[in-house]
Amino acid sequence: MTERDLPTRKIGLIGGMSWPSTITYYRELNRRLAAKLGGSHSAHVIIWSADYHFVEQAQLSGDWPAAGRLLGEAAEALEAAGADFLAVACNTMHAVADEIPRHSSLPLVSLIDATVDALDGRTRVALLGTSTTTRMPAFANAFARAGIEVVDLGEQAQRELDRIIYSELCLGHVVSDSALQLRKLGQAAVDRGAEAVILACTELNLLIDATEPTRVPWLDTTVAHIDAIADAALR
Repeated sequence: MTERDLPTRKIGLIGGMSWPSTITYYRELNRRLAAKLGGSHSAHVIIWSADYHFVEQAQLSGDWPAAGRLLGEAAEALEAAGADFLAVACNTMHAVADEIPRHSSLPLVSLIDATVDALDGRTRVALLGTSTTTRMPAFANAFARAGIEVVDLGEQAQRELDRIIYSELCLGHVVSDSALQLRKLGQAAVDRGAEAVILACTELNLLIDATEPTRVPWLDTTVAHIDAIADAALR
C-alpha cells in the first residue's frame, strides 16, 4: 500500500499536556474514524507527547517563550515524521499556537476555531478552564469576532478551577467532590444567563460528560476539537 491508498490524512497530534487528555484524543479519534470508514479502520495519527512537568512549569511561571519553543519543537518533529496537519491537545497551549508557523509549514486545526463553530450562534457563554485559558487573547479575540460575551464567575471560582486542573486532573486524579463543584459552577453560569458552559480544559471531561442529561448546556472543547480533527483527516 502506498501513501495515496490511505483513506485518511496523517494527524500530527501534539499531546502530553497532560497525558490523561491525550489518551482521550487518541481513543476518540480512533472511534470517530472507525465509525466513518467502517470495518477495521482506525486513525492514522502520529503523537508527540511532552513531559508535562516542563509544560506546567512554563505555564505557571509565565514563561511563554519556553512554551512556544516546546510547541515549535513538536511541530518540527511531527512534520519530519510525515504528518499532514497538526493539532494541539491542550486549551492553554493555544496561547502560543502562533509560534507553530515559525517552525512548520503544516496547517493547524485550531481548538479555538472548533469551539466557536460548535457554539452554533450562541452568544453568551461561560468559559471554564485554567486562568491562562480564560484570560488569553486567542479565546477573547475569537469570541469578540463572533460577537460572543463571556460570563464572569469571579476569582474564587477561577482559583478552584486551577486547583482542580493542576493538582488533580493533570496528575490523573478524578475526585468526586471536584465533579460536584464543577456542576455547581456550571449551574451558577446558567443562573447568570450563560447559553453554553464551555469546558475549556481537555481534562475537565474526566469529571463531566457533556452529553449527560442536565439543565447545564455543557460544551466540551475537547469534543469539538476531536470532531474537527477527524473531519480534517478525511479531507
